[in-house]
Amino acid sequence: MKKITLLLLSSMLLCAFSAYADHENSTPETDPDFVDRTHRTISDSLSAPSRWFDSFFSDPRSDEEFAGTLLRLRGSATINEGDGVDYDGKVKARLRLPNLKRRLHLILSSEEDDIRDANLKDRRINKELADNNDETTLALQYTQERSTSFSLTHRIGLDLEDGLNPDIRSRVRYSLPIADQSLLTLAQAVFWENEEGFGEETRIDYDIPFRKNMLLRTTGRGLFSESSNGYEWLTLVEHLTSFSHKKAISVGAFTAGETRPQNHVTEYNTFVKYRQAFIKKWLFFELNPEVSWLREKDFKAATAFTLTLEIQFGDIFD
Repeated sequence: MKKITLLLLSSMLLCAFSAYADHENSTPETDPDFVDRTHRTISDSLSAPSRWFDSFFSDPRSDEEFAGTLLRLRGSATINEGDGVDYDGKVKARLRLPNLKRRLHLILSSEEDDIRDANLKDRRINKELADNNDETTLALQYTQERSTSFSLTHRIGLDLEDGLNPDIRSRVRYSLPIADQSLLTLAQAVFWENEEGFGEETRIDYDIPFRKNMLLRTTGRGLFSESSNGYEWLTLVEHLTSFSHKKAISVGAFTAGETRPQNHVTEYNTFVKYRQAFIKKWLFFELNPEVSWLREKDFKAATAFTLTLEIQFGDIFD
């Protein structure tokens, strides 16, 4: 019943707001010089594969910087070795409010964000906080700056399923071309949450595009807060390949750990994620087999397979 109510609320919110694009007029006075134009051209060229893969695989970073309106519904079934089948449903509605140069969005989401992103399967040892991550949040986000090389966003939100647990968050992202052949992206967020307290999140991506349809990515992510197990970190290496604009695959591995109460690794994981649009360009399925080795299970190999169906609506298809 809760999922049905959440779905209806998302649909009502999506219909409640009209999204009209406000185009900023360029003037000769703001035209960059040759060096800036060259830098921007190189940055755009190098970041194009990264932005495509992030958008196609619904990376939370891509969602946060998306200027339009989006509604995404996800349903998944996971077969865990020895633990049966788990079913899950997620919804994310990102509604662009009128005017303000596409900068203000109302967000309703039951998806995880950043270091707790389900795509990386980060299993926090702090079980009390991990259990509370299955939440639905309502947030208002203001995008102060947005470009291919730089973005700055601010957000204030409420947890609708946990006593309106409030949080405030600001995030900055900077992308820098390296030797005209690769792209380094740095992202830093600071936040306050009523239950977790003050904290910070860091993400560093180093992307090497081989061709327009192939990318090698190395990622480092970390979280530290008043309630975390010291510094919770994760390192990831993945190879992404697109076969067409409708299908792509990601193959990778990651290691996760913490520094408190001891500095040690908590998990190793290898995964494959195949994603494809079928029948319609807004209808997707994902196949996600993985093998994990968890400290809490004495690093014994555990396999899992997840099938996900996803429907998207919004400006992304305009």
